[in-house]
Amino acid sequence: MTSHRYPINALLGDYLRGGIGFVVSVSLFAISDILTVIQYIIGAAGIIFGGYVIRTVVRHWTALEVSEDGMLANGPFGKALRWNDVTAVKLRYFSTQRDRSKGWFQLTIKGSTGSISVDSTLEGFEVLLKSCAQSVMRNGLELSEATTENFAAAGYPIGAGSAKSSLTERELGPE
Repeated sequence: MTSHRYPINALLGDYLRGGIGFVVSVSLFAISDILTVIQYIIGAAGIIFGGYVIRTVVRHWTALEVSEDGMLANGPFGKALRWNDVTAVKLRYFSTQRDRSKGWFQLTIKGSTGSISVDSTLEGFEVLLKSCAQSVMRNGLELSEATTENFAAAGYPIGAGSAKSSLTERELGPE
């Protein structure tokens, strides 16, 4: 079993953006004397930034444990998924540059008990991708074209969305 967390340096930017946005929004809302449409907009922005900070705190407090049997998100909103129960997988890539040379992945794994979504700033994200690729092959899941291409770009070419894969069990390693 391996345990994975988001490193503080990956979350620091989220804390800063959310915190500054929240403080500025609440400050502007508080110094106004009358309620206007602008204040409602500023108040809504404060709520959104506050929610973003709360989401970042939850990510900071959550540890993801990956084993042969499944994965467990230990944290405020913990969930558990067994690899045999995985019903859908989506791997999305978000580019930060026009030439797509930099960016991050977001992996969403759905099962009968719920879903877990993580991004590639998670320490040991590759371990999770490998386990997920094994699960896709074992369960014979159909993947979207974008997800298939993103798995290949990440180093796990699992085929054209079916159990027939270009990546063999030997290449993926033991389960």
